[in-house]
Amino acid sequence: MSTCCPKAPAASVSDVLALMREVCPALEPEQVSLADACGRVLREPVCAPEDQPRFDRSSVDGYAVRLDDRASRFRIVDEIRAGEWKPRALQLGEAMRIATGGALPGDRLQVVMKEDVRAEGRQLTVLRREDEHNIRFRGEDAPAGRVLIEAGTVLQAGGLALLASLGCARPLVTRQPRVLHLATGNEIVSPDRRPARGQIRDSNSTLVRAFFGQWGIAPEQARVGEDKAAIEAALAEGHSRMGGCDLVLISGGASVGEHDFTRALLHESSFVIHVSKTNARPGRPLIVAQRGDTLALGLPGNPLAHFVCLNLYVRAALEAFSAQSARTGFVTGVLSAQLPAGGNTRETFWPARWSMHEGLATLMPLRWISSGDLTPLAAANALIRVAAGAEQLQPGSRVEFIRTERTS
Repeated sequence: MSTCCPKAPAASVSDVLALMREVCPALEPEQVSLADACGRVLREPVCAPEDQPRFDRSSVDGYAVRLDDRASRFRIVDEIRAGEWKPRALQLGEAMRIATGGALPGDRLQVVMKEDVRAEGRQLTVLRREDEHNIRFRGEDAPAGRVLIEAGTVLQAGGLALLASLGCARPLVTRQPRVLHLATGNEIVSPDRRPARGQIRDSNSTLVRAFFGQWGIAPEQARVGEDKAAIEAALAEGHSRMGGCDLVLISGGASVGEHDFTRALLHESSFVIHVSKTNARPGRPLIVAQRGDTLALGLPGNPLAHFVCLNLYVRAALEAFSAQSARTGFVTGVLSAQLPAGGNTRETFWPARWSMHEGLATLMPLRWISSGDLTPLAAANALIRVAAGAEQLQPGSRVEFIRTERTS
């Protein structure tokens, strides 16, 4: 997409999503500890270094006996605890007490569960014996060399536990992007302050911080008044302090009012403006700009518009930065209530609550008045895509939507 002037046609959502993937190259990989890897994207496949499990293990507390020894009375000759290795060829009539996870002393054995025997001193009486071996056999989970975690996987708790079990203590993952967020406007004050008449509490900084928290990213943040020089200074200071930014978000000032400085500031700072507005709502006055390896987004100040832009465009940028395959795709669900679309001339992204019901994704549209309306965000976990011109949609209608939580 070429450099955009203020009078250029509004970009479609699909075009902006494609642009994000085009201008956001994958960041370089780095090795980190398992403690720092949660939420990161794995950059290389991880294989089983040895058979999983590495040895035959008891799956229960019980007694190991020969598989071909069908006697009911045995002599207990030893005990094996988890972590011990006591190889031994059991003779007919011999049994070894073994704990769950304990290494079997030899081959062709069976473990009789503790609940199915009576032990008196060294004498063991089998009360019931089924065909189940009660053994986790070597390699039954995976043989050595099999790929167990593919490159591109978002590492969450289960994947990290698997890496730990494989001895992969420092996985190769994508570096986290360096993100600077400037919340602009003379009217915004800290959430812990009582606003004077004409002022509002800053909700966008909290929204942005929480959104990035899903990726384990802590953005640098600052509040700046409606002053071009102050915004320029905050941008330069943040860039210097962070050693360069991969992504800059400027909240507010993205429209065309007399005090909307974002576009001019980025242009004068040698950013190439790719997008000046979109044909979507909320979030029409979106600016997308680039300078070298730094991507800048000017976001409309209204919080619901912020929510939409973060979950559409910023999410796409983060997926591209992380080398994660594109997941900012839309899936199909079914409306559980009426959606009063109203035939708007622009594509609309409607806040909703999605859940699974009888195997189908069902969506409850949430009431909202304007792009400044925060009230639906407490319940919203999805955005319904409503085509331009669509009229009132009835319950049972099939719709496209995206989830607004990060998915692996």
